[in-house]
Amino acid sequence: MDIPQQLSTITNDPEKYTQIWEQLILQLDKDLALVGLTEIELHTNISPEELWQGLNPIFSELMHQKTSSFIHLLYRIDIHENEIQHLMAHDDFLERLIHRVVERSYQKVYWRSVYK
Repeated sequence: MDIPQQLSTITNDPEKYTQIWEQLILQLDKDLALVGLTEIELHTNISPEELWQGLNPIFSELMHQKTSSFIHLLYRIDIHENEIQHLMAHDDFLERLIHRVVERSYQKVYWRSVYK
């Protein structure tokens, strides 16, 4: 199966790309665990809407109560400080940041499939 280059292709039709969607969720779990957030575990059978809704309170708590883990996560998945500053200029900063985190995790899944 060809893997789409854009995350939006997957989120618009997750039933068609079930295996890739599951790989993305597992990658997100792995990224969270590698920065010590092992208490957070995402289920692979959730919809994109459920993912966005589920990550919102998690990321909000990380930003306000576990700042060092949050910064480590952003560093781990390679979101640069100037990109964060750009996102902070928007009222929907948290939603944009969550989307960017998921997008970076998807890029890992994508490139891994391209080079395997």
